[in-house]
Amino acid sequence: MNRRQAIFTGLGISLLFPRRAIAQLMTRLSPETNAAFDNYTTGEERKMEWRAHMQPSSDGAVAFAPGNGTSPVDVTDGLIHDWMAAAIAPGVRMERLLAVLRDYPSYKTNYAPNIVDSRVLSRNGDTWNVFLRLYKKQFLTAVLNTEYEIRYKSLDENRWTMISHSTKVAELDDGRELPQGTGHGFLWRLNAYWLLEQRREGVYMECRSISMSRDVPPGLGWAIKPMLSSVPRESLLETISFTIKALRR
Repeated sequence: MNRRQAIFTGLGISLLFPRRAIAQLMTRLSPETNAAFDNYTTGEERKMEWRAHMQPSSDGAVAFAPGNGTSPVDVTDGLIHDWMAAAIAPGVRMERLLAVLRDYPSYKTNYAPNIVDSRVLSRNGDTWNVFLRLYKKQFLTAVLNTEYEIRYKSLDENRWTMISHSTKVAELDDGRELPQGTGHGFLWRLNAYWLLEQRREGVYMECRSISMSRDVPPGLGWAIKPMLSSVPRESLLETISFTIKALRR
């Protein structure tokens, strides 16, 4: 395909696909699919050892791998995406990393364009409730209002954990928030499990992201499968990279 053909193909996707197929993409989160995510994450949380699982280089490069050997995992009417990424922020102290991670109002700057709005809803000690508006564009644009309960815990003088559970994921359609569990199903649930470890060369940070989306609709896999399959991994890699960038400011 030459450049001209590629341009017209891209225009055809962007102009024709939403009008012809957008209605077919709307779906609903079923109780069975929701329960499948709870069962999966509960089982994985029981096995977590809170030790480093990866060996990234000391130059800030991000290492990544499936969190449970394979991703995505098929469940009833859904896909569970389980990815792990890690990096070392050279020359950084734990206090600095914790300050950046807890600066939720700055997420809309530090993690742009993936996060376009952010604020703290409440805080009780080391437990935070946070609002994040997520944005992602591939063939389709996804904008989501999300809320999380985030808990920090010190394991010892050199190690911390941060566990984030989504408590709300609601898609926006032309600026209107849809009821939870309805919409395109790009993201239904999202948990994140961080291990932070002070080392001589800097801070090691490892994040395991477990999320759930809809399954691939029949006949539309060519359009929606790339977003469902690649976005969870790309978003995790970008989260680690953006964190390192924020630490360098």
